[in-house]
Amino acid sequence: MQPELARRNLNRTVVVVLAIGIAVFLPAAYLMARPFLAAAILAAILAVALDPIHSRIVHLVRHVSMAALLTTFVVVGPVLAVLTFGGMAVSREIRSGALADAMRAGEGLTGHLTFDVHSIERALPEVNRIAGGVFTGVFGVVFLYVLLVRGKTWVTQTMALIPLDVPVTQRILAAVRDSIVANVDGILAMAAVEALSYGAIFRVAGMASSAMWGAFAGLASMIPLIGAAAVWLPLTISLAVHGTWVKAGVIGILCFATQQAVALVLVPRIVGKRLRQSPLVIALALLGGASAFGALGILVGPVIVAVLGALVQELRGQLRPHTAPSPL
Repeated sequence: MQPELARRNLNRTVVVVLAIGIAVFLPAAYLMARPFLAAAILAAILAVALDPIHSRIVHLVRHVSMAALLTTFVVVGPVLAVLTFGGMAVSREIRSGALADAMRAGEGLTGHLTFDVHSIERALPEVNRIAGGVFTGVFGVVFLYVLLVRGKTWVTQTMALIPLDVPVTQRILAAVRDSIVANVDGILAMAAVEALSYGAIFRVAGMASSAMWGAFAGLASMIPLIGAAAVWLPLTISLAVHGTWVKAGVIGILCFATQQAVALVLVPRIVGKRLRQSPLVIALALLGGASAFGALGILVGPVIVAVLGALVQELRGQLRPHTAPSPL
C-alpha cells in the first residue's frame, strides 16, 4: 500500500513540475507563433472542411503525402486559375486600348493631388495589410499541407491530454467540425451565387469580360466587411466618371442589393440550418467575428458560437446526469 501511495505522489509531483515548465515556456512560444496564428487558424479550418475530400483521395492514391498535396491543390488551383485567366483578360483589355479612357480619367482625378511624407505614411497601413494577407495565404497553404498529413494524429494526442470523458470530447469536436463545414459551405455558396449574379448584371449592362469580373467579385465576396464591393464599386465609379450615369446607377443598386441579400439572408440560413441555430444568431456571429478578428472572423465567429453552445450543452448534461443532453 505504501509503495503504491508513494508512486502516486511521485506521479503528481512529476505532473506539477511538467505543468510549471509548460506554463513558463508557453508565453515565449506564443510570442514566436503569433505572426503565424492567422495562417494556422485558416489552415486548420480548411483542413477540417476538406477532410472528406482528403479521405477519398487517400483511398485512391494510397499515399498520405501525395493525397495531401492533391487536396491542397484543390484549394490553390481554382484561385490560381481565376487569377491567371483574369490577368490574361486584363492584359487583353489593355492591349486593345479599352482602358485608355479610364486611365486618362484617373489622371484627371489625381493630377491635382500632391503626395508628401504624411500621405505615404497614411498609405503604409494598407500596404502592410495587403502584405500580411499575402503572408497569411502563403503560410496557410504550407500549414494546410502539414495538417492534412499529421493533423489527425495531433488531434488524437491532444484529446488524450484533455481531462474529459472520450464521448464528451468527441461531441465537442463534432460540434466544431459541423460548424466549420457549415460555415465553409455557406461562404462557398455565397461566392458562387454572387459570382453568377454579378456576372449576369455585368453582362446585361454590356460590360466586356463580364464573366471575369463576376468571378473576381465572387472571390472578393469572401473578404469581410467590404466583400464584393471591392470589385463592383470601382466599376460603378468608373462608369459614373465616364458619364454613363444610368448604367452606373443600375449596376450599383443591383450589386448592393445582391450583396446585402446574400450576406444577411442566404449565408445565415445555410449555416443556421446546419447548426440548428437561428439565422439571426449566425448573422451576428459573422458580423461580430469579422469585427473582432478581421478577415478570419467570418470563419471563426460561428465556430466560437458552436463550441460555446456545445460546452453549455455538455455542462447541462453533467449537472443533470440522468437526463440525456438535448440540443440547444
